[in-house]
Amino acid sequence: MLGAGGLLALAPFEAPAFAMTGDMAGLPWANNAMRWAQVAFTEDDPPSYDPNFWFDLFKKTHVEAVCLSAGGCICFYPSKVPLHYRAKYLGDRDMFGEMVKGARALKMSVIARVDPHAMSEEAFAAHPEWAACTEDGKPRRHWAAADMYVTCQNGGFMFDFMPAVLKEIADTYKPEGFFGNRWAGSGMCYCQTCRTKFRAATSMELPTTNDPQNPQRKAYIQWNADMRWKQFKLWDDTVKASNKDCFFSPNGGMNDPNAVTIPIVAVDRQGRSGATPVWAMGKYAKQVRAYMQNLPVCGLFNVGLEDENRWKDSVQRGPELEAWAHSGIAQGFRPWYCKFNARIFDPRWVAPVTKIFQWHYANDKYMRNTANLARVAMVNSTQSGIFTAGGTAFTAGDGVRAAQRVTDAQNGYYQALVEARIPFEMADDRQLEPQHISRYRVLVLPDIAALSDKQCQQIRDYVMAGGRIVATGETSLYDELGKRRANFGLADLFGCDYVKTDSGVKNSYLTPRHPHMLTKGLEDAPRIIAATQQITVKPHDTAKQPLTLVPSYPDLPMERVYTMTLETDTPMAFCRQVGKGRVVYFPMDLDRTFWEVLAADHMLLLKNAVEWAAEEPSPMTVVGPGLVEIAYWRQKNSLAAHVVNMNNPMMMKGPYREMIPAGPYTVSLALPPGAKIGAVKLLESGAVPKTSRDGNRLVVEVPRIRLHEVVAVELA
Repeated sequence: MLGAGGLLALAPFEAPAFAMTGDMAGLPWANNAMRWAQVAFTEDDPPSYDPNFWFDLFKKTHVEAVCLSAGGCICFYPSKVPLHYRAKYLGDRDMFGEMVKGARALKMSVIARVDPHAMSEEAFAAHPEWAACTEDGKPRRHWAAADMYVTCQNGGFMFDFMPAVLKEIADTYKPEGFFGNRWAGSGMCYCQTCRTKFRAATSMELPTTNDPQNPQRKAYIQWNADMRWKQFKLWDDTVKASNKDCFFSPNGGMNDPNAVTIPIVAVDRQGRSGATPVWAMGKYAKQVRAYMQNLPVCGLFNVGLEDENRWKDSVQRGPELEAWAHSGIAQGFRPWYCKFNARIFDPRWVAPVTKIFQWHYANDKYMRNTANLARVAMVNSTQSGIFTAGGTAFTAGDGVRAAQRVTDAQNGYYQALVEARIPFEMADDRQLEPQHISRYRVLVLPDIAALSDKQCQQIRDYVMAGGRIVATGETSLYDELGKRRANFGLADLFGCDYVKTDSGVKNSYLTPRHPHMLTKGLEDAPRIIAATQQITVKPHDTAKQPLTLVPSYPDLPMERVYTMTLETDTPMAFCRQVGKGRVVYFPMDLDRTFWEVLAADHMLLLKNAVEWAAEEPSPMTVVGPGLVEIAYWRQKNSLAAHVVNMNNPMMMKGPYREMIPAGPYTVSLALPPGAKIGAVKLLESGAVPKTSRDGNRLVVEVPRIRLHEVVAVELA
């Protein structure tokens, strides 16, 4: 769990931190493979696919590692493991072996993909206990493949059969690693194996409710996590027995920052659907890098059209592929393209993927990041998503809506920071020790409701030593397992005590009080809309605050839409100097409400809160039209400032139809102390830009951005 806390050194709060976090030289091969590909075979591929197409594409796209389907539910090599179902049309061929041999000839590394989530009828007939069961104890037929069964994540298929498969592949083909798709089960299983193991571990029966405050469900959450670690360790140990440098990497990794043992993680975010913003791929990169630390992460995207309808054999157009991939690249992903089906029905994806990867290869040195130079970090909290509804305790059957509320609060502040052009990272709430957070000037806590006493103390130490926080909603009102406290765990920092929460508040407003940096830009607004969840608090003092409440009043009939209370002194923002740091606390879900309505006034408040708390110049600023996403990185001998053009009416609803160039932009970069600047160039346009110096800052003029411009600065 969390390590010991401690007081922070003051140095990180006095100047931007430019210390490198290390070089990749001498690390395992996976750390140095920058471009990846994946071919997911189908049963009818073996007699009709063209392996030379793939070898030619691998060369054109300069990929250094490839993930190939090997086995699990269906295998693509002549397996000798009993009950390991061979692809229907494999015949005497070894499709996996053919592709491995060709990749080796290109000096590529190979990752073997395994998928154990289903099994054949033959396997079920021999081992019915391997099947997952519904609550009434009936085996689960596969939801899409009627001739297969869903496997239990805790039974013999995962713990006996799959280790034999992994060993066979590792011994025969010597892959550098394994990638596990759907390796952790397909939902709750009520088979006798699960019932017996859970009862032995907890003396309880399996839960029948999704309420995580139910003792059985709470115990199951921890037990399931323990079982997944046992499964991961067994599989990883199995492949390492064949090759000590081999590894097993689950899809998405093992989400525990204090137990990361995987040299690289692929994050499977295949594409956009619904109202997913383009910046979401960059958000996924930040979330995973928060627990992977300086280890590499790959952004796995699918060239097909991927949403809940799963049209696997269609393809996405170039603009959408480019926008999704480049958002992730800007925020630290290594690109990994994935094609389902080794045969090519529709080749329209080939040209844009080749373009993305050739650009990445041409600028490889500027993609080998050693440190992100952001001074702001948003806290990511897995436990808040599991145990609270972003401020309201889970109730039975409420899991989906509640978890969405947590995501919406985070998305709201994320959108605000993107719009504000504030470079920022993400920090994992399980690593709040000084060595992880002292490089940040500001931590943003978007309704991080679940925090342990220890985590609260770590945040308190951070602020007292000079750090700054911006918090919203019911942050710290619950412990790490979702039990509500009588008061905020951070009440002393917020400057107020908890009284009650009101949700679904309609027709309520906020009064900006001037002058204050929090209300900058709202000088002409006598009133702005308030959030829909409001926290009644008792202030610790009578200090005037820059934002006050206009209470809710009737919204119908129209003749009654007026208030008798034009303004109050009820504070809706607490801006405080605490110790050597600063604190902003909004007793409302301002971020979640912003995500719902995208009111510009809310964006200003969220932006101003971070800037008032930071009280220092941003390491990177961008002036110019529209919406851009930014990131500022250091490499061994260079700096790279990324500006992704998101000026597109489909930024929040895919897919992109075309790129809409924008500009001009002025990019200002804080430089490392004593840095001597060499050449400066623009990686998208290839141009040498106009530059100037402003004290310790480099100012670069960027005339136009098509999609993703990178200001590359050589350090002499």
